[in-house]
Amino acid sequence: MGLSDFHRRELQRILAGRLLTPLFQPLVSLSDGHILGYEALIRGPSDSALHSPLLLFKTAQTFDLLEPLELLCRQLSIQAFADSGAPGQLFLNVNPMLLLTSDHPSGLTKSYIQQAGLAPERIVIELSEQFQVEDTELFVSAVKHYREFGFQIAIDDLGSGFSGLKLWSELQPDIVKIDRYFVDQLHRDPIKKAFVKNIIELAKSTGSLIVAEGIETSEELLFCRELGADIGQGYLLGRPDNDCADVPLAALSLLRTDKALSLNESLEPVVSKIAAVAAQTPAQQVAALFAADKNLSCVAVVNKEQLPLGLVSRSMINERFSHPFGRALYEKKPIHQCMEVAIMVERSLTMDAVSGVLTAEIHDDASPYFIVTEQGRYYGLGSVRKVLRQLSEHKIQLARYANPLTMLPGNVPINRHIDQLLAENKHFTIGYIDIDGFKPYNDVYGYSKGDLVIELLAQIIQAELSQDDFVGHIGGDDFIVLSTDSTVVETAQRICLNFSKRMAHYYLPEHVAAGGFYATDRLGSLCFYPLLSLSVGLAMPDTTVCSNYHDVAALASDAKQQAKKTVGPAVFVNKRRVPEHLARLATLVSEATPERPVFL
Repeated sequence: MGLSDFHRRELQRILAGRLLTPLFQPLVSLSDGHILGYEALIRGPSDSALHSPLLLFKTAQTFDLLEPLELLCRQLSIQAFADSGAPGQLFLNVNPMLLLTSDHPSGLTKSYIQQAGLAPERIVIELSEQFQVEDTELFVSAVKHYREFGFQIAIDDLGSGFSGLKLWSELQPDIVKIDRYFVDQLHRDPIKKAFVKNIIELAKSTGSLIVAEGIETSEELLFCRELGADIGQGYLLGRPDNDCADVPLAALSLLRTDKALSLNESLEPVVSKIAAVAAQTPAQQVAALFAADKNLSCVAVVNKEQLPLGLVSRSMINERFSHPFGRALYEKKPIHQCMEVAIMVERSLTMDAVSGVLTAEIHDDASPYFIVTEQGRYYGLGSVRKVLRQLSEHKIQLARYANPLTMLPGNVPINRHIDQLLAENKHFTIGYIDIDGFKPYNDVYGYSKGDLVIELLAQIIQAELSQDDFVGHIGGDDFIVLSTDSTVVETAQRICLNFSKRMAHYYLPEHVAAGGFYATDRLGSLCFYPLLSLSVGLAMPDTTVCSNYHDVAALASDAKQQAKKTVGPAVFVNKRRVPEHLARLATLVSEATPERPVFL
């Protein structure tokens, strides 16, 4: 579509009236679902021909108004972000071409940030790779000024435009954003997978964080995380919004549930103690081993110190020896000249950790085996198929017990996790979270609105907890948290505060004004119920005395009941570290005498 004088006048009207609306899209940690910051995007007036950002900026570029448009976008976005009170960093898009103009105003962005009361380290300048920069020396110098202000630098749309790796090398960015083209259907495209994998490896070696843009499906989300991307962005993780919105519950639960279903068993069930062959063994001798044992599919090659060098498979030997001159060419060669590169993992790694290594390293023609070492020396051969089967069976089993509303682990995984913490003698805190007065709310507002409240609470809990914490949903409005973090009390208080604050949007205005609502109780009488709040019971079990999840659950239930005695939000910390029935038993044992024995 050609741009007319009408578009020029419309853009001038928008600039004069400051008629732009900043939107914010979250950038999410793929390790635990926490929001790390928001990218500022812009829209023209909803009733304008320039509502679309593409047409808006195209018009500005055509009529030489790009600089005033971009500066206004920057100013409005910074102020709106500051006004929102959102945590994390603000990502601002900057056209690299503007930095090279001789009359580009210096220090304006810094002044906007100072006026808004934001710290410089919370600002990330995104420079798109779509624009070709001719004078790279001048460009690097211009970017240096942003760094001197304390801002971080990100390369946006890597892979979509001009000389991205050259720009990466010269700018040494803090963050690199992979263009959405490479993320779209990444799990189905080996070329995209190879590109993303190599970019992530390069980022890790240079100290840059990687953002995977355009994540729209659960497969793309989990695959980006498995390949090692640090941060995700896309519609699945949150659409651009006027408010700095939270991560949608479905995506948050997907990240948290997948983590909760990890398998911490040892590798032993998937390892075969197959003898290795020395590096100097003639290939003909190795071929004879395969001929003598029809069940032998693969052998490892080691040096004199038993350090593994690679793998030799039956199919590879057969292929080499099947050619007309293959046998004559290879049979007398030492086997290390014929071997394949192998994936190597330490025996001490868990099954889940090894699955991550295999996912990142394995390719279409890779061996179905990997080498397992013990302190660097050859230990045995691991089967890729067995690892995948173990993980699939484990996750299917645990997913059976996930709560269908929140997709969080249910009673069985919770109890298993508690027993695992006790077996490892790890000091931990159990938190029992319950909504006060939920049934009357459900009766008045309906079960559909009640489900939204439960989903809200699940979202708040997951957003506040650390990466290593475990969240479970035991049903209804009851949640369990297992944490080894020393600040769990403060976390529980924040959860209570955030829930009370966010619940204001889940009532009729008159109920908010009245501080509650009327509903019938179990006897049919009309009663006034205050606005929903949380009761959180915390307990720190004595792992030397508590022997199973029953003991821990008793402590948590007692703490929750104490918390519910307080009207309004309450966090109660149970000072008792041993459940009452065990404490009574210990007292009886200590008071026992030959005349008054205790029978167990």
